[in-house]
Amino acid sequence: MSEYSEILEQGFEIAKNASKIALSYFRQALLIEMKENHTPVTIADKKTEEMIRTELGQAFPDHGILGEEFGHDSKKSEYLWTVDPIDGTLSFVRGIPLFGTLMALLKNREPVVGIMILPALEESYLAAKGLGAFCNGIPLRVSTIKSLESAVVSVGDVSCFDASGHRHVLTSLIEKTELCRGYTDCFGHSLMMRGSVDAMIDPVVNIWDVAPLACLIREAGGDYCDFEGNRTIESSSFMSFTPALREELIKLF
Repeated sequence: MSEYSEILEQGFEIAKNASKIALSYFRQALLIEMKENHTPVTIADKKTEEMIRTELGQAFPDHGILGEEFGHDSKKSEYLWTVDPIDGTLSFVRGIPLFGTLMALLKNREPVVGIMILPALEESYLAAKGLGAFCNGIPLRVSTIKSLESAVVSVGDVSCFDASGHRHVLTSLIEKTELCRGYTDCFGHSLMMRGSVDAMIDPVVNIWDVAPLACLIREAGGDYCDFEGNRTIESSSFMSFTPALREELIKLF
């Protein structure tokens, strides 16, 4: 039994209940605001994060919280929860069901619990250090593909490759892989965890986007790094992949 088993169970209940709030606003008429970084935010994002913060504060009063919508609280602790109430808000506001509620627990900046709920798809992805990764109770395992030329790769938005100065990498992926498609946001990484795609490339991310994914990916037998090859969740870029593809992918950058 992992030391994180009970924390994972409690965190899952909080994320599951919060994702129901997000889902209640899905395909409803919403006022859409634009944040300073030109990404959309809605009342659904805010209400969902508010609920998560309240519940985490009650369950883990000594833990810190860092959320996309309301920032970092003032607690100083070796434990920090990251919260992305609706990852894929653009999909959410367009009525596309490929969005998720994400939570991670970091211990001294290392992801030790990862939770991803895709409420519109009724899928729950859970992992904790040493426990493995599961979707709706079924173990997850990444693919065994050995080379890029045989790989199916998912990518984030084309505009993000342009904005980050990596359009040439997208071109290389299209040329060198068996198939390159744009399954964006956390949904793209969920496909990597279950072996449906062999890598997922995200050119623009924040820590709350990727901290839960990092734990899930490692527990599913996969690997991750930023575009410089550093295994980190604190970079502005992120890619997840089956381990055999690591060196080929890094060479593209």
